Amino acid sequence: MKKFLFLLVALMLVLVGCTTTNPSLKDTWLNAVNQTSSESKLTLSADVNIDGMNLTNEQKKIAELFEAGFVIEQKAQDEHNAYVKITANNDKPLRDLGVWTAKEKATAEMLVKENVMYFKTSADPVFFKVDMDEMNGQDFNMQSQYEMQQKVMEFMKGEFKNYIAQFNYEIPKLQDLGFKTIQTPEGNEDVLKVKFELGINEVLDFAEYTVGNLANYERLDVFVKEFAGFMPAEVQPTDTELTTAVTEAKTQLNQFKAMLSGMNEESLEAMIGKDVDFKITTEYGISKEKYIASEDTVINIGIKDPTTGENGSAVIKATSLVWNVNGDVKLPEVKDAVNVTEYENDINKVRTLPDDTPLKKLLLQEFNASFTIGEPYAILGSDFKELDAAPYIKDGSTMVPVAVIGEWLDSETKWDGNTNQVTLKVKDTEIKLTLGSKEAYVNGNKVIMHTAAESVNGRTFVPVAFIAKELGAKSEYNSETQEVKIYFE
Repeated sequence: MKKFLFLLVALMLVLVGCTTTNPSLKDTWLNAVNQTSSESKLTLSADVNIDGMNLTNEQKKIAELFEAGFVIEQKAQDEHNAYVKITANNDKPLRDLGVWTAKEKATAEMLVKENVMYFKTSADPVFFKVDMDEMNGQDFNMQSQYEMQQKVMEFMKGEFKNYIAQFNYEIPKLQDLGFKTIQTPEGNEDVLKVKFELGINEVLDFAEYTVGNLANYERLDVFVKEFAGFMPAEVQPTDTELTTAVTEAKTQLNQFKAMLSGMNEESLEAMIGKDVDFKITTEYGISKEKYIASEDTVINIGIKDPTTGENGSAVIKATSLVWNVNGDVKLPEVKDAVNVTEYENDINKVRTLPDDTPLKKLLLQEFNASFTIGEPYAILGSDFKELDAAPYIKDGSTMVPVAVIGEWLDSETKWDGNTNQVTLKVKDTEIKLTLGSKEAYVNGNKVIMHTAAESVNGRTFVPVAFIAKELGAKSEYNSETQEVKIYFE
């Protein structure tokens, strides 16, 4: 119950942000609740000082990637229909790491239309489709889920308005820069520019006010009880439990406020044993319709260990434009899309995807497997699977239960008691093995195995490396961990 309540408290803290009694900003936050459609462009970068830091080559490349930054373009018609496109300003680090190999610049797109999600990269010729109704299965009432989400969203919007209406924090040193002209894809627009800076002391002051305000928010009990009403009946807490939890939460929030009230930059540094430099500088452009049309934010962070002299710093920059608010937003049309479910259980189909597409690498990983000698479990793709019998080694071959092969590769497995023969069929590949014989038949062609299949305690075991090889996979054995890995390329 406490975890549930503190999740709600955290949610309210996130929603609040840097609200202020300044009429322009306060109206802007309230208007944001009613904002439905919009278009935006965000440029985000993080320049991390890695000098003297003991980083791996991969970590250094990631730092280079973020230093150049990303461009994020968004279009939204409402909460359930939206589009986002992310472009790396410099994709060389991705190429150096082998993550991106296409000739096109690294770009990813995602389109959501109600319960269907489309996604692609610039290396993909078509969009891939994920239908949430199909994924959740026939027993899941998606319409009911959708309606519940709508109700929760409307409830949160209304409660957020109530909360912000009484939230009277004053951002210190808020500067009114007057009206200036910005340029958006729709043309020039005059906006009211405001600017503020927050250091550690200001952030601590804001946190103290917000925690105390929430602890004394007169509608907190009502908010928690109404929100709990959206929970399934079987896990819904009683009114007594909610009242007790709210009382305890208020007590702890007030204790946290008391701790923050005696804290400043100097005491914070003493507590963590580090020298800290921190500053946020933000400049908003507020439109005549009272929404944030532009934002320029710079966050400077520096940490130094006074004992060792080790230090690190970062400069995070975010610049954004917003336009066509509550207007007629057009989302991209998807003319050709492939359902991802068509690839989920078909390794041969996955292999037909272009080598440059990241999706191919991700899907191939789901066909990987890992077995540990003497341990009754396996890792199949990203799933942990308990086995009714542990793998073992015979004549240098790793033997695993044939049943797990069927589950791993979604294959058809047949047993013929008259011939002591087991048949595995994985899409277009058929493998026939006879207990006690090293002769196997792959699509009718005889192949000699190193180790024969056998029955142990009523279970059929087969040499997994042989099966993998015939299906085009590779295998590796780690003698120290006694782990066998099967993977597709």
